[in-house]
Amino acid sequence: MPHSTKPAEGEYLAYFGRYVSLVPEGDIVGQLQAQIGVTMSLLENVSEEKSSFRYAPGKWSMKQSLGHIIDTERVFAYRLLAVARGEKAALPSFDQDEYVNGADFDACSWSYLKAEFELVRRATVALLKNLPEYAWARTGTVSGAPTSARALAFIIAGHEIYHQAIFRDRYLAA
Repeated sequence: MPHSTKPAEGEYLAYFGRYVSLVPEGDIVGQLQAQIGVTMSLLENVSEEKSSFRYAPGKWSMKQSLGHIIDTERVFAYRLLAVARGEKAALPSFDQDEYVNGADFDACSWSYLKAEFELVRRATVALLKNLPEYAWARTGTVSGAPTSARALAFIIAGHEIYHQAIFRDRYLAA
């Protein structure tokens, strides 16, 4: 099963190796599904007041960080869909800071952002559950590099693992 094996280094831009390396071998769809509970549990007892906390000047608030996770998952899920469906056009990079600055996540309620995260992740899982086996190995051009649909799924999972650690170590430990 192609979605149970980690992608090889040539299946994604080297920058994303920091996320792929965080994800264990195994069924990526199941891992993405399980992450919903892990992340929701991590964030469930954060108060509205605490969700505005920034661990250092110039850093994102918890709301902005969760909004970033949501936006990034949407971007990567679109890329995954496009690659899996055989898109020939190159898919562009995106500037995470511009996306956060272009949104007003701090005006959203914490409960809304948590619910939005869960909905976006469930949509990603639904997409992947229906993906034909052959589509996992398809490649397209993402941020100027050949990228497989499988790699994009692992990048989504690794990006969340990366941010779970930031929530634990920098926001919730303070």
